[in-house]
Amino acid sequence: MNGLLLILTWLAPLLAALLALAHAGRWPVWPATLPALITALTVPIGAQWEVPWLLLGAQFGLDPGGQVFLLFTALLWLFAGLQADLKTRHAPHWDRFRVFFLLAMAGNFWLIVGQDLVNFFLGFALMGLAAYGLVIHHGDPASLRAGRVYLAMTLAAEVALFAAFLLVFHHTETLAPDSAQLMGLSNWGIGLLVFGLGIKAGLVLLHVWLPLAHPAAPVPASAVLSGTMIKAALIGWMRFLPLAQEPLVDWGNLLLVLGTVTVLYAIPIGLLQTNPKVVLAYSSVAKMGLMTAILGLALLAPTLTPAIVTALIYYAAHHGLAKGALFLGIGVARGTNAMWMLPALAIPALALAGAPFTSGASAKALLKPLLTDMQGLWADAMPLLLVTSTIGTTLLMARFLTLMGTERGSRSNATPWVATPWLVLVGVILGMPFLTGLPFPSVSASWPLLAGALLALLAALWGAKWGTRLVGTVPAGDILEPVLRLTRRWRLWLDDCRSRGLESSTNAVERLLRRPPRHRLSWTVCSEQTLGSWPVAGAVVLGIGGSLFLLLWMLP
Repeated sequence: MNGLLLILTWLAPLLAALLALAHAGRWPVWPATLPALITALTVPIGAQWEVPWLLLGAQFGLDPGGQVFLLFTALLWLFAGLQADLKTRHAPHWDRFRVFFLLAMAGNFWLIVGQDLVNFFLGFALMGLAAYGLVIHHGDPASLRAGRVYLAMTLAAEVALFAAFLLVFHHTETLAPDSAQLMGLSNWGIGLLVFGLGIKAGLVLLHVWLPLAHPAAPVPASAVLSGTMIKAALIGWMRFLPLAQEPLVDWGNLLLVLGTVTVLYAIPIGLLQTNPKVVLAYSSVAKMGLMTAILGLALLAPTLTPAIVTALIYYAAHHGLAKGALFLGIGVARGTNAMWMLPALAIPALALAGAPFTSGASAKALLKPLLTDMQGLWADAMPLLLVTSTIGTTLLMARFLTLMGTERGSRSNATPWVATPWLVLVGVILGMPFLTGLPFPSVSASWPLLAGALLALLAALWGAKWGTRLVGTVPAGDILEPVLRLTRRWRLWLDDCRSRGLESSTNAVERLLRRPPRHRLSWTVCSEQTLGSWPVAGAVVLGIGGSLFLLLWMLP
């Protein structure tokens, strides 16, 4: 029975997607989450089911971390699916949205219960590619542009992860390695894991897809993109990095630096945004940076790894539910002008900032004792990073609530039952720390939250008096914009060169090559169009994959 539930966890939404593709209709999507929810609540921890004849020997299971991930992931998909059924099912292209939504759901569940390299990768790839259909759902230029960036980054992540898994298999000679077998994995293998999963986590310089994709997708899709899908990076790192073994000082320091820079970079950029969904996207980037830094501590201090991983799993669950509630709250708030909407939105915002007696406070209470056991430079830096993250999150949540307050005038009245699933999710967030039985820190430990609130008040007063000249100056995607401007200038320069002919420099080359003038500079101008076609792009990807396979096969 346990094995059947583990299979139905991801097979149910996959079959529902195939059925929806074959027979368009108005069927709801939320029932597809029920097998995953039942599995998380009933299947005992440590349950394993091996299928030797499937995918080179498939292995499905539920470890302690996987159970928590599956539970909060299934809950968020459930509430997102309910909101999609209530608000989106009568919108244009609902049938297409439903198919991609169910496929992404299946991939998300698949990588959680899949304990081996093949099943994790298949779930990861299915989730990533299906989410592309959610990002471009509206079909406007902004959505299509976000989709192009998202697809490019997703394919890069999948190629890197595929190469990393080949190296893992070459090193361990098993498709389901444990932490001891992963010890001694090459720097190339660890580096590709960090890079490939770092794209999904949205680490600095690899984050550019995230603030573009989240606002482009419909609200239910944004909720699961930010609340659950980006957590796939944490699952992959926890399973396939050699944790709890010997210290990996260089890689631990790298994750700590990347995480710290991501936090310090994302917070100020997010405060300059004018779209509430973009503000939440940068908040997700900052939170994933903090969780990446915490995981780096586990590589530095193997003896603390079990406690660090436990705290990190709870932190991921808290963040996933709270961030999902904020995104879903946008969809509810834009359909009603009720006065209770903004206070209700403040509940998950306060939880995300770590207010007293919330899940955020409990998550930080788990982390703080671990930081005091650290030694060296990071023993002083990590508490400071945690304080900075709390202050920055408070500022981002204040910015988010301010932007949501300014949108109230454009809303129309809606029936109360549309908000019911979202209100239930807010209730789950309120009860989460009490259900887990975790202790709360003292109220005095919440001084960073008060400092952030005071800074938000001063910023509001300063903006009211002198105006906020910086707000809106940094577009979503930030560093991507200068790169695109340089690319456009390069293309204009090439077009200008082609129009003028560059007679003085190209005639000699043409005579040497004995080519007619009509071929002048055609290889530079047309190469992008050639590589941009799907057959050529597919051949390039297959060629890269085949080359990596041959390289690994030739290794001793």
